[in-house]
Amino acid sequence: MFEMDKEAFRFGATSVENSFILDYLPHAKGDHVKVYLWCLMKVGAGEAFTVEEMSRDLYLSVPDIEAALRYWERRALCVRLQDNPPKYRFYSPTQQALKQGTPLMADDGYVEFAENVYALFGERRKITPSEIALAWEWVEEVGLSQEVVLMLLSHCITQRGVQFALKNAEPLAVRMKEENVIGCDDADVFLRHEQAVHDGAKKVLARMGKRRKASEDELNLYRKWVKEWQFDMDAVLNACAEMTKGDPSFGYLDGILNGLRSRSTARTGVQLRQHMEQEQKQKEQYMQVFSLLKGRVPATARRLYDQWVQIQPHDVLVQAARYAGNMGFDLVQYEGLLEQMKALGIAEGEKAEKYLQEKMDDAAFLRKVFARCGHRGAPAPADRKLLQKWRGMGMNDELILQAAEQAAMAEGSKMAYLDKVLQAWQEAGVTDVSQARPAKKPASGKAKQVSAQNYGQREYTEEQLDLVSNDLFDEVRKNRG
Repeated sequence: MFEMDKEAFRFGATSVENSFILDYLPHAKGDHVKVYLWCLMKVGAGEAFTVEEMSRDLYLSVPDIEAALRYWERRALCVRLQDNPPKYRFYSPTQQALKQGTPLMADDGYVEFAENVYALFGERRKITPSEIALAWEWVEEVGLSQEVVLMLLSHCITQRGVQFALKNAEPLAVRMKEENVIGCDDADVFLRHEQAVHDGAKKVLARMGKRRKASEDELNLYRKWVKEWQFDMDAVLNACAEMTKGDPSFGYLDGILNGLRSRSTARTGVQLRQHMEQEQKQKEQYMQVFSLLKGRVPATARRLYDQWVQIQPHDVLVQAARYAGNMGFDLVQYEGLLEQMKALGIAEGEKAEKYLQEKMDDAAFLRKVFARCGHRGAPAPADRKLLQKWRGMGMNDELILQAAEQAAMAEGSKMAYLDKVLQAWQEAGVTDVSQARPAKKPASGKAKQVSAQNYGQREYTEEQLDLVSNDLFDEVRKNRG
């Protein structure tokens, strides 16, 4: 018995026929060639081996090894004799060429498929065996029928031109399998949708002023918009009008459509146009309000307006904003004004305008009162309540201003003193400024109390008794007769 030293095997050589290098190697993938040469070496040495051993030695996955072996089966250089465990027989390329008359393939289905692919491209492009092998993988590896793969190739020729790279069509083949495309009818529906995707993406690019074909990433975004998000093509084109900042792009448009999707159920072109017109109107309305408020427009302006319009209608918001802007109100004070008018039942623009004009007139008059009596500060709600009280007592503006001059002599709160003067005048029946001569403050001691001050069993301080003079009340009594 004779045998070769196992270490000597490493220094031997494996014969590779020139027909393999010329006819098979140019069209095969690199990994497929690695598998073939490794097997040729092992078979030539008479060594038994497993797929797992090949995977380990060649740093390829088991599925990659099995795919390579199936490829060489189609090329008739090996045949699978049994499945469990797998057993293969290898043939010489020259031997097969002499036996079959062709160095290309022995699988009848593969031969028929290749002829159909060649016919599909015709003289417009030379298809290599490796490209046919790749397309055949979509039949065997992906699981599509030959007819569906041919329809897919025809679609790609139409969309991408006859020189398209077949490897770029592979994701489409995978997606067809994922969407359970089985027969030609399924493929027709799927590919018509793909045609619509390409057409739609092309129109979007044209709307952006870009004259080119959509990239695969752009096509994927368009598919998401129309399939997952359910926008129609007109809706997508209408949304392009929102790309007013920066360079228009599919990524920019994706953000716009995502925002529209989150705040609206509009999905058709008509619905989206109506929604966008409504949004534009709302923007104009809240910008009108914030311009009247005379402050910086916050990032939350839209959300604030949506809250305010739940309190009062837009025309009331405008009137209130004009008033608040003139008064220097902040946003919290403005919202408080809206709530106040709501509590008073003021919910119409005209009523709001009248009410707020009265408030502004009152504020202007109160500033005159402050100037007369020496009171410092801006008119407050409490001051307006006092003014309303005085007018309810029958005091006209001239009397109030006259009393303000009287209050200028008081120490402490000018407005409180003014209020006491007007109360005393009301009790004395003073209705005209001619009846309200300035009181003379006594030089010393207590002022004489007159009968006109004896009402309601009320006690008065010395300060209160100084509000009016005895002569004034004498004159009032004479006028009453």
